[in-house]
Amino acid sequence: MDRKPITLAVADDHTLFRKGLLEIMKSFEEITILYDAGTGFELLEKIEYAIPDVVLLDLEMPDIDGIATARYIISKFPDVKILLLSMYGEEQLVENLLEEGVHGYLTKAAEPDELRNALQVVYQGQKYVQKLPNQPFAN
Repeated sequence: MDRKPITLAVADDHTLFRKGLLEIMKSFEEITILYDAGTGFELLEKIEYAIPDVVLLDLEMPDIDGIATARYIISKFPDVKILLLSMYGEEQLVENLLEEGVHGYLTKAAEPDELRNALQVVYQGQKYVQKLPNQPFAN
């Protein structure tokens, strides 16, 4: 896969997981991390000043959850691609969010290479859904 340069924002309320993601992505030469956030509200504050190409967004966060955060970003920054993260395979919710304009979905169990590929796919305007067992709508 031809890797395009991507600017990225990461939002996840689990600090250890978020910092681990940032460390993993430091090895992805094509990725520039603009900032990270521990809440949806923090992400929405930061996105007003620096708009990334892609947002890696946890579905379940305090204050403003990933669903409301994604909907706000879609309405105000329609060019920003959103790749959702969750610990669970929430099939119906993911289908609905994809219809609303989210670009992709990964579980937190995904391998780093799959994350890297998913970022490229959504950046290029395509949908990406991690293939899960018994999941009819996966790629």
